[in-house]
Order: sequence, then structure tokens, then C-alpha cells
Amino acid sequence: MDITPIAARLRVIANSVNALRELGEAPLEEFAATFFLHAAAERGFQVAIQSALDIGAILLAEAGTDIPAEYRDIFPKLAEIGVLPETLAARLVAMAKFRNVLVHLYLEIEVERLYQYIQNNLDDFGEFSQHVGEYITRLAGLDKDATD
Repeated sequence: MDITPIAARLRVIANSVNALRELGEAPLEEFAATFFLHAAAERGFQVAIQSALDIGAILLAEAGTDIPAEYRDIFPKLAEIGVLPETLAARLVAMAKFRNVLVHLYLEIEVERLYQYIQNNLDDFGEFSQHVGEYITRLAGLDKDATD
């Protein structure tokens, strides 16, 4: 399995999370009142979530599993094949739904909700990345065993 596209997207997630953490250092009042802060946060979340979804689609394709038509269904499928624990998959489903709001319903974005995601949900990306790395390591071990 070529992990290059996955590694590239994991770097995007890490960079986005770092930027989001910086943006989240602003107090809520300043964050809400400063357009470029919440606009940058919206984009950072969109890119991080999309990267996680792309990784999920790659792993599902590698596993020979159908890729769901709805983005939000990718994370539960990853739990089914052993990439993610179900609890994390459920939290990531909520993020995938939030991504849809960011992309399609941008007039309805609640800045306070975005701020709360920054304050409370960024660790989910790190946990996602950790589980993806562990899954790839397990696959590499299986591939090695198959060639021995």
C-alpha cells in the first residue's frame, strides 16, 4: 500500500489543527467580532475534516470496502473494518456534518459553535491520526507476513 497520499493528508490535518489552536487562543468575543479569525477557522476545519474523509475513503478502497455515498458514513465504516473505535467514529460523524454546514450552509454558521469545536474537539483529529497510523502499521505487518 502506498501511504504517500495518506501521509500528505495527515500533515494537512496536523497543520490545520495547529492553526486552529492558535486561532482558538483569542477570547470568544474577539473571535466572533474578527472576521478573518472565524473565516480562517472555518477553512481550517473544512480542510482538516475533508482530509480525514479522504484518508477514510483511501483506507476503505484499500480494504475492498464500498465507499459510502454520504461523507458522514465513512467514519462508521472505518470502525467496522477496525481502523477507528466506534466512540471516535461517532464524534467524527458530527464533524463531517459540520463540514457540510461549512461548505453548503455557510450563511448559517454559528461562530460560537465553531469556537466551541476549536476549544473542545481538536484532539479528535490527533486521535484519528493515531488510529490511522496504527492501522497502517498493522497492514504493513500483515503484508510482510504474507510475503515471508
